[in-house]
Formats: sequence, C-alpha cells, structure tokens
Amino acid sequence: MRCKNCGFDNQEGRYICENCGSPLFDGTNEIVPEEDDDAPVRIDDEDDDEPAPAAADEDDVKNNKKNIIIIIVLAVILVAMLVGIIVAAVTGKEKETQTEPPVSVSEELTEDEEERETERRTTTTTTTAAPETTITTTTTTTTTAARFTISVDIDGNGTVSGDGTFEAGTRATLVATADEGYQFVGWFDNDTGTQAASGTRYTITVDSNRNLTARFSALPQQDEEAPTGEADE
Repeated sequence: MRCKNCGFDNQEGRYICENCGSPLFDGTNEIVPEEDDDAPVRIDDEDDDEPAPAAADEDDVKNNKKNIIIIIVLAVILVAMLVGIIVAAVTGKEKETQTEPPVSVSEELTEDEEERETERRTTTTTTTAAPETTITTTTTTTTTAARFTISVDIDGNGTVSGDGTFEAGTRATLVATADEGYQFVGWFDNDTGTQAASGTRYTITVDSNRNLTARFSALPQQDEEAPTGEADE
C-alpha cells in the first residue's frame, strides 16, 4: 500500500507508513488507492493539520520517562522506609542493652529533719542477722567388688583345675583328676580339717578365702593268681 504523503510502498494490511509515519487511510476510513510510481506525489492540505507521528512518539517517550522517574522515586522512598525501620529496631535493642549508670541523689534536710533523724538513729537499734548459708557436699563413692582366693593343695598323685581368685558371689568349680593307679578320696578344708566334698567336681560359691586339700590314694593291689599245675604239699 503506497503512502499518499511520501509515496513509500508499504506492505498490505499496514495502517501507518513505515517511512514517514503518516496514516494510510483518509478521514473516511477508506484505503487510499495505490498510485503509479511515475505519478507525482500529491500532498493534501488536510494532512498539514494532522499531528505528526514523530510528535506522538516524543510524547510517549516523555510519558515513559515520567513513569520511570516515578517508579525510581517510589523505590527510593520504600528503601528509605526499610532502612529507617531497621535503624529504629537496632537502636531500640541497643537502648535496652545499655546499663544506666548509678545516679547519686543528695537530699538536703532541714534542721528539724536532721534533729529528728539523729534522734531516730540514737533511740532505734536495728539488728540484721546474716542469712545462713547451707553448703551441700556430694561425695561420690566408687564401690569395688571384693575378690577372694580359692587355693588347693594336693596330697597324693593327681592334678586339680579351677582354683584361683574370683569376685565375691561368683561360683568356682574345682575338678580333681587322679593319676594312673590312684583314686580320688575327697576335698578337705585345711582350716577346719573336715572333709568338704567327695566327688571329683566341687562347686563353691565364693564368699571368702578358702584353702583346700585334694587327697588321692593308691588303688589296692590284687594278689597274683598261683601258677596252674602246682600241687599242694
């Protein structure tokens, strides 16, 4: 579509000239017919009264600048308000943490008041008892379990296992093994001299030191049979 103002050939469907920005339609909203390239360009007097598109663009630019300035001002005001709030909060905390110095107040008494104060001090005795202080001492006692020794002596030919040192309350099992040709007789208490047990296994609940004797004895020998064929005399 050709612009009637500058003669620029625009694409179909456009309403404003790409070259000069003039409208491509007249006042009756009718499309201006294209003219030949050789035809002289006619400039209507009516177009002089229409506002230039460039001026409209300048107004848009000015309005955009104003809007940007307003947005910047609002942002600055908002940031200033936030900074003020933060500073007020920090200042309030600092005031709370500050310790006021002691204030010394001196009071002037009249002569009558001084006399009454002196009389009150001389006639009134105030006794202040010092508060009692209770000190609690916590003592931690470490209890160590008692240990006892079970010792075994051997009388005869044999061996004993299971003796040693044990904690109080534990159970110790003694085992007696006789050598070949010997038999186990029993366990004897050395302190009392009495027999404590007769089996080869003896279990003791350890509650004190014990001194025992494991006694073994030789097996009785059997008489050898007389040789056969001998005659009695």
